[in-house]
Formats: sequence, structure tokens, C-alpha cells
Amino acid sequence: MPAYIETQFPIARLSAESFKERKANNGQTLTRLGKWWGRKPLILVRASLLGMLMPESGNPIRDREIFLKLLTMDEDGLLRRWNKRFTGKELAALANEQERNRWQSLEAAITDAKAVVAARKAALKLIPRSATVSREEAKAAVESAEAACSETVAQLGEHIEAVQRAAFLRLPYPEKLERCLRPEHLDGPSSEAWEEINAHLSTSAASLPDLVEQLGQRTFGHTPRVGDAFCGGGSIPFEAARIGCAAFGSDLNPVAGLLTWASLNLLGGGAAVQEEVMRVQAEALQEVDRQVADWGIEHNADGERADAFLYCVEVKPEGCDYYIPLAPSWLIGERSKVVCKWKRQDGSDRLDPEIVTVSDDEVTAYKGGKNATVVNGRVIDPFDPSRTWSIESLRGPEGLRLWANDDLVPRPDDVFQERLYCIRWVKTNIRTDGTPEETRRYSAPEFGDIDRETRVLELLRERFREWQEKGFLPSRNITPGYNTDQPIRERGWTHWHHLFTPRQLLTHGVLAEISGRLAESKAAKVGCLLGMGRMANWDSRLCLWDTSVANEKGKDVFLNQALNPLVTFSGRPVPKWETAWPIITAQTVLHSPASGVVLQSDARDLRETCDIWLTDPPYADAVNYHELGDFFLAWQDKQLAAAFPEWTADSRAQLAVRGDGDDFRHAMVDIYKNLARHMPDNGLQMVQFTHQDPAVWADLGMILWAAGLKATAAWTISTETGAGGIKKGSYVQGTVCLVLRKRVAAEPGFLDEIFPLVEDEVKRQIDSMQALDHGSEPNFNDADYQLAAYAAALKVLTQYGQIDGRDVEHEVEPSRYAAEGCWSEW
Repeated sequence: MPAYIETQFPIARLSAESFKERKANNGQTLTRLGKWWGRKPLILVRASLLGMLMPESGNPIRDREIFLKLLTMDEDGLLRRWNKRFTGKELAALANEQERNRWQSLEAAITDAKAVVAARKAALKLIPRSATVSREEAKAAVESAEAACSETVAQLGEHIEAVQRAAFLRLPYPEKLERCLRPEHLDGPSSEAWEEINAHLSTSAASLPDLVEQLGQRTFGHTPRVGDAFCGGGSIPFEAARIGCAAFGSDLNPVAGLLTWASLNLLGGGAAVQEEVMRVQAEALQEVDRQVADWGIEHNADGERADAFLYCVEVKPEGCDYYIPLAPSWLIGERSKVVCKWKRQDGSDRLDPEIVTVSDDEVTAYKGGKNATVVNGRVIDPFDPSRTWSIESLRGPEGLRLWANDDLVPRPDDVFQERLYCIRWVKTNIRTDGTPEETRRYSAPEFGDIDRETRVLELLRERFREWQEKGFLPSRNITPGYNTDQPIRERGWTHWHHLFTPRQLLTHGVLAEISGRLAESKAAKVGCLLGMGRMANWDSRLCLWDTSVANEKGKDVFLNQALNPLVTFSGRPVPKWETAWPIITAQTVLHSPASGVVLQSDARDLRETCDIWLTDPPYADAVNYHELGDFFLAWQDKQLAAAFPEWTADSRAQLAVRGDGDDFRHAMVDIYKNLARHMPDNGLQMVQFTHQDPAVWADLGMILWAAGLKATAAWTISTETGAGGIKKGSYVQGTVCLVLRKRVAAEPGFLDEIFPLVEDEVKRQIDSMQALDHGSEPNFNDADYQLAAYAAALKVLTQYGQIDGRDVEHEVEPSRYAAEGCWSEW
């Protein structure tokens, strides 16, 4: 019997739900644990697993109704998730004529009823106290009028609530979601919904774990086991465990393993575990704050505390007798209207910053690049804009000097120097009513501030060697690669700690030392390790300063998938760590946390058997996980090795599956053959894939073919709609979910029979996607339609083990050329 997902899938609603989850940004359940790339929406994982477990009944309409109830995506579920009511103004605009008329008549009736009450009360006052009988009758009349008024008020309240409900139900599905909690915020379907679900599925469940257990027993003879061989940020094992599956995850990268372990054992570890992690992190932060205050490196003589540190790179080009500070804009804050101007001082080759408040017109000018000293890769003399120098030429034909491990700041003869040019200070004053008030101001560094920077470097040098040996500071070299070549080439940085200022290394190092001492349990140790990863991402030389009206704050390193050395960057003082350091801010309890297993393993070597394999494989170097992950691993490696002695604290880049030709294809064939071997004959796989390169799709098709798998369904979910930055333009907005089963028999096929089948399936797939595209913001772009066409073709082609007498597995093995040739011909 086919699974529900092999016959239909509510892709329009899932696309909307996935987009809502994506828009939550840091409000997503797993993102707080740490940065990882390409986490799939939890709702997509939940729907995929339930769709593979739920059988198709032969009644597609009823199947869809029940499936939506399971996901609380039906009318009843949406009403239970609805948590944002309409304002009176919104409701008046959304109500229909009949509803407005009833509303107005009730309001008029209330006005009349209140007038009756007032009149009867006035009449009561005119009756002499001696007229007992008349007064009692008048009192009764007042009470009757008040009761009638109260009843009308109640009727109005009921009517308004009915109008609220009706207006909500009339909204398009995506607009409903703007007023709803996500499905994961509910325990599951209502008791009434469970009655319908159980009647349809012949089950007796009262929760999703109950249902998963019963469906698993029916299909596999045990609780279904779900595995992910590329677990990454942990979405798949986490959601599998949360709905009651036995979850398994593995990944070569120890950072991915740490994130997945934390999702199961910290977020899924229950209230006691979460409270311990939160307590240890809070105590560590408080102790660091006391230490920094004792050192006196974040306070000035006026009792102010640093609220942000702004740095810039400066260069002294040939023919220029002063260092030029570099920035594409010297706007510091659009809301505060603060900019930095530079002044020359006689006898000095360093310019002096002047932090000033300017007019709205000047803010606009600075926002547009007024006085910029870097434009299109060229340095511009701030006092003679006709003089410019290429940054590339400043590096010289031999490139920059490569920093040694002990280099914490540029040497005096290095091309690129750096300086602190602005500090934002904050001071808390007490108002006359006793409440606190914070005032902030921007200021150029004064002599005391420069002394504090010197003090920071001295304190760091005293501890640097010891902290590196104990793993409180990074000591690893940066391994050259696609992303990691950039800091080496552009700044000469050779070690991961070079990506952090002395102030950041000192304060992060003391945080690592203190948290390492306070964390006694494995859960607390993991929590603090992930916290250090978050700190690295939010406080480094690669953190730009956001000048926009809504922010005026430092951003994180990974605004995109790159390690971009910046000419201006920001640093965070300890009080600003409160938003970065804690990894748990709300409790998320799994139903079956003990069922999750996480290994650090090559997917080719896995020996774990799973009933369902749900994987999101690497996409032809779309993300260089082994390189970017090292940014975090540098802060975690030695402590991670102590917490997980069975793991290797190394990204094992040499084993990473990369999209660079034959190696990628052969590795993927081996992986999916292995997964197929380690699943029952009635098991399922899903490959979630997001890529538009035809060559990569050629590889994927041949990989799945050669692995002995056949596609039984292909659904495109719009998981990336509305994304910004690198995901704009021609980048794919959707994820194709390929449902796969073992190809038990090597059925032969013939091209003249297959071509029409492929054409029909492609047309059906495109038609289903076009049905979703409406309005001014379509779900899919041209790249998505191309991707879906590949997926539809795969669904037909992978049914066959031979085509025109040619064995697919033998064709795929010799070379990539053969793979691409077969694909283009077939």
C-alpha cells in the first residue's frame, strides 16, 4: 500500500507554513543553538515523516482532510493556533454588510438600553423614601433594565467574536498564518480531531507519538526509526524525536554533531536540564562581568560603560604622508544622526576622528557615501579625492606578510593597520520617580580609552599561551580553501584567532575559562561550547556595524556564506553578550528524548538500520561546511574532545562529500547504496534537494539510479520564498522532496516508451506548481520550474534498471562523462 506522500502532499499550505517558520529568524526553535546553513523547516520535516508513515486509503479527499488535521493545518487547527485578534478598525473593514448591520443595531440597542437604565434610576431618585412599595417596584424596574442592557452587551460581545472568527476564516491561508502560532507550538490535534483521525486510520491515538508508534508497529513491527546521514543543524533528528520516532543522526563534522546532540538532549532534555544550562550560562556571564569591571577595561572615569566599540582599518599608501582610515561610509547611526569626520594634526601621520551629530541632509549624504575612503576596491584620499590607490596593489605582488601565531595586532610595518575610532557609551541615571533611565552617546576615543586598549593587550599576552593550550582560545591554523583563502589573502591571517581583536580574545577567553569551570555535567558543557560558538559569530573582526534606523548595532559574521574581512567592524562589551551567549531562552520538551542517537561518522560507513532515511545532502559545494564549520570548531575543539572522547574534533575535510566531479558522484553513490542496504524492503527514503545546476541534477539522477533507488513522488515546497541576500535573483526558492523506495526488480525500459511518460510527468509537475503561483509574489521562479522538471523526469526514469538494454549502474560508474551523456540522451 503506498504512503500518503506518494499520492498527494499539501504543497501550497506547506510552502506557506515553511515561509512563516523561516521568517521567525531567531525565533525558530533550533537557530538559537548556533549557526548552521540550510536547516530545513521543522514543519516540512514533520509533514514529510507523517506523510511517509500515514497509509493512502483510496479516498484522497478524506486522506487530505485527515493529514491536515494531523498537522493542525485544517480549519480547527488554525483556529486553535490563532493568537492575534483583529483590532476594532481592522475588524470593521473586514466585516461584511450583514455583520456590520447587526453590529450597529446591537450598539444602538445598548445605547437605548443604557438610556432606559438612566431614566429608571432618575425616576427612582424622585420617589420618596416613605413610598416603600413604589420604591421596590422602581428598583425592580432598574434591575430589569440593567439585566436587559447586560444581555445586549453580551450579545454584542458574542457577535464581535463571531465576526472575528468569520473574518479570520475568510483570509487567504498565508494571511491566516500571520495571525497564528506555528504548528510546533501546539501539542497536536484537538481531542475532537483525534476522534476523526482514529476513525479514519483505525488507530487509538491521543497524541502524535501515540499515532507514530501505532503506524510504525503496523508497517515495520516496531517504533519507526528515522535516520539522517547528513544531520547538519539537526532539524530532521530533532523533529523525528519530537513526534515520537526513534531518531538517529550522523555527520562527519563535529560542529554539526554537537548541534544535533544539543537539539535532542538540551532542547529535548526536559526542564531540569534546560534550567541547569541556563543557570550555568547566567552565572558564567555574571562572573565575567565582575572580572571585566575589576580590570576596568569597559568603564571610563565618568562612570559610563562601553556599549559598542567601532574599529577601522587604515593604510599609508605610497606618496601619502598619513594613514588613511578606510570605510565605504562614515555614517555611524542614521537614527542618532551621528557621523565620523577626520582631521589632520600637525606633526602626526595619524588622523584624528571627530564624532559629530549632523543634519538630516548630511545623514542622507553620508548614507550615500559622502567622504567615503573606499569605493570599488580603491582607497580615496579624504583630503584630495583625485588621489586613489588600488587595494590590490597595496597588498603588493608578493602578497601580505602572513601573521604568526603570536600576532594579536598588526605589526608596525604591516600594510593594514587598525584602530579604535568610536565608542558608544551608556550611563544609567535614576529619574525623580525612582525609575532607571539609560542615556547613550557616541565619542571619539580619548587618552584613557587608548590606555584601556593597551591594558587589554597586556592582559591578553599574560594569558595567551596558557589559554591556547587549554583550549580557551583558538590555536588552529586556517586551512586554505574556497572560503578560507579570503582572510589569508586579504589580511594575512593564518590562524583562527586572528579573526578576533585582543579585546574579544581576552573577554571570550575569560568566558571560556569560567564557563569551563562552572559546567560540570555534559549538558552544561555542551551548552557553554555552543555559547562560545554564538559569541564567535556575534563578536569578531568580521562583524559589521549596522547603521540603519532600526538597528545601530553589530551584526553577525555569517550574514552570508563567506568569511569577509571588513574595513570597519564592531565589538561587543560584556553587557551586550546577553543576546548572544545564552542558547536556551524557552523550554522545548521532546516526547521521547531518550530515543535520539548521534554519531560522528562517514555516511559510507554507517551500520545503523533505519526504516526511513530523510537526508538533505551537500549540493555541489553550495556551502563549504568543512571550511565554515572550522570557524566554530576553533573555539570548541579541545573542550569538545573532552566532552565527546569518542568523536574526532576535526572537520575531516578530506572525507567531506564535495561537488567537484567524479569524487562527488562516486561518494554519493556509495552513500545511498549504503543507506539502501540499511533499510527494510518496505522502507522509504526522502532526499530534499535544492539546486539548479543541470550537471548536478544529472549526477543526482544517476546517483539514485545506481544506488538501487526509484523515485515514487516528487514535491516542490517553497522553503526559501522571500529570502534576501544571496538567495535573490536566479537562486532556487524551493526544495524538491524526492520520495524513494528500493528498486527491487531491474525492470527494463525502452526510450520510445519512456519519452512520453517523462513529458506527461513533467507537465503534471509544472501544472501543480503553477496552480500555487498567484498574486504579486509568486512561490517559484524560473530556476524552480527547471528544478521541478528534473525531479519529475527522475520519477519516471528511476523506475527502470535497464534502458534499451543498458544497465544503469554500470553506466554511471566509469566517469562523469558517461553520466552526463546518458542523462542527455535519455
